[in-house]
Amino acid sequence: MSETIAIADRNKLLLGLGFATGMEFYIADSMNLVLPDIAGTLGVGTDEASWLLTTYSSAMFLGVPVCIWLAGHVGYKRYLVGTVALFALASLGCALSPSFPALLTCRAVQGFAGAGLVVWWRASIYLLMAKPLRSPSLMRVSTMLYLASASGLLASGWITENLDWHLIFVPILGLAVLATWFLWRYFPDVPRPVSHRLAHTDVIGILLLGVAVVSLQVILSRGPVDDWMGSAHLRALAWVTVLSLGMFIAWQGSHLNKAPLLDMALVRDRSVLSSVLLGVFAGVILSGSLYALPEYLRNIDPRRLSAFQTAQVMCVYAFVGALIRPAMVELIARIGQRKAIMLALLTLIASMLWFARVLTSGTPNSAYVVPLILYACCVVPLLPALGSGTVARIDQGRLLDGVSLYMTFRQFGASLGVAGLNALIDWRETYHSSRLFEHVRGNHPLTDGVLRDLGATATERAGVTSVEGHRMAMGMLRDLASTQSATLAYADAFLAMALIGCMTILLLPVVPPTPAAKKLFA
Repeated sequence: MSETIAIADRNKLLLGLGFATGMEFYIADSMNLVLPDIAGTLGVGTDEASWLLTTYSSAMFLGVPVCIWLAGHVGYKRYLVGTVALFALASLGCALSPSFPALLTCRAVQGFAGAGLVVWWRASIYLLMAKPLRSPSLMRVSTMLYLASASGLLASGWITENLDWHLIFVPILGLAVLATWFLWRYFPDVPRPVSHRLAHTDVIGILLLGVAVVSLQVILSRGPVDDWMGSAHLRALAWVTVLSLGMFIAWQGSHLNKAPLLDMALVRDRSVLSSVLLGVFAGVILSGSLYALPEYLRNIDPRRLSAFQTAQVMCVYAFVGALIRPAMVELIARIGQRKAIMLALLTLIASMLWFARVLTSGTPNSAYVVPLILYACCVVPLLPALGSGTVARIDQGRLLDGVSLYMTFRQFGASLGVAGLNALIDWRETYHSSRLFEHVRGNHPLTDGVLRDLGATATERAGVTSVEGHRMAMGMLRDLASTQSATLAYADAFLAMALIGCMTILLLPVVPPTPAAKKLFA
C-alpha cells in the first residue's frame, strides 16, 4: 500500500498528521499552565480546576480503544478528518465556555477526540508506510509534536498574560484547517477492514469501559474534597471501577465476545505484554512528571511567576526534545530497546531527584534548566522504544490492534498520574504543615525569637501597637510556614516520580532482548 504514495505526497501526508496531532500536543501542557487563571476567572478552587485535566485524560482513556473500532466502521480517512473537526469544535466550545461545567464538558469532548489523534498519527504511519519508511516518518512527526508543545506553552502563556485565557484555543482552529486540507488531499482511500471484530460493535465492552471511566472520573475529581476512601460514596465507586475494569478485560478475552474492542490475544506475545505493562508506568510518567512544576511556580513560589514566565521555563524540555529526536532512531537501533528504556528511566530518576533538590522558595529559573533537559532526554527515547515493542514483531494485519492495546494501557496510566500526584501533594502538605505548625504554635525558643523580631519590625514600620505587631508577626510566620510546607510537598511529588522510575526499571526483565544495530525502532 505504501508504494502507491509518491514521495512528495508522503511528505505532505506527514505534515497533515503532524498538524492534526499537533492540536492535541499544543493544548495538553498549556492547560496545566493556565489552570490558576481559569480557576480565578470561573470562581473555582485549584482542586476543582484540576478536573479539567482528569476529565480530559479519562475521556482519552475511553476514546483510545474505541477509535480503532470506530475508524473501521466509517473508514480511516473519514474518521481522521472527522476527529480533527470534532477536536476543533470542542476547542471552540472551550473558548466560548461561560461557566466551569460548560468548559468541563467541552474538555471531555476534546479528550475523546484527542484519543483518535494520538493513536492515529502513529497508526496511519504503520498502516500506510513500508517498514523502512516508518522510523524516519515517525521521527518527523514526533519532532513536529515537540515543537507544537513548545509553541503551545509560549503562545498560551503570552495570550493568557496579555489577552484572555479563553483565546488560547483559537490557534487550534488554524491547525485544524491545515490538517484537514493536507489529510483530505493526501491521505489515500484505504478500504475498510473486512475483520468481523472491527466491523461489528462490542456494545457490552463499551458500556463496561464507560462505567469504569465515569466512576474513575468521579473518584479522581471528588477525592481531594471528600477524603478519598474515607468517603463511603467514593469507596463504592472504587469497587464499581475495579469490577467494571476487571469485567471489561475479562470480556475482551472471552470466547463469547465475537467483536472485542481490544485483541487481548496479543498479550501472549512477550513484546506486547512488556509494552502494555510498561505503558501504564509510562502514562504516569508522562502525565505526572512535570505536572507539579507549573503548579508550584504559579501558586506556591513567592515570586508567583506569570503564565508567560512559567511557559518560558517549561518550554525548555520541548525544544530539547525536538532537537534530539532525530538522533533517537540510530541510538535505539545501536543499543537495543531494553537498554534504551533503562537509559531513559535512569535519566528520569536523575531529573526528578534534581527537581526535588533544587525546589526551594525563590529558586532561580536557571536552576530548572538542567532537570528539564534531563527529562527531555528521558521522554524522547522512552516513547519510541516502548512503542516499537508493541509492533516490532506483530503481523501487518494486527498492527492497529497492537497500537490500540498499548495506547489504552498507557492512557490508563496517564489518567492516574495527575490525580495520584494531587492526592500525594495534599497528603504531604498536611503532614508537613502539622510538623511545622507545632513549632509555630509552641514555645520553641527559635520561634519566639523570630516572632519578637517580626513584631518589632511591624511595630516600627507600620506604626502599630505591640499587640497588633505580634498578631502581624504571627500571620507572617503562618504564611511562611504554609509556603514551606507546600514546597516540601511538591518536592515529595518529584521524589514520588523518581520512585515510579525505579519501579518501572524492575519490570525491564519482562522486555525481550533485541539485537542491537539490526532494527530501526519507531
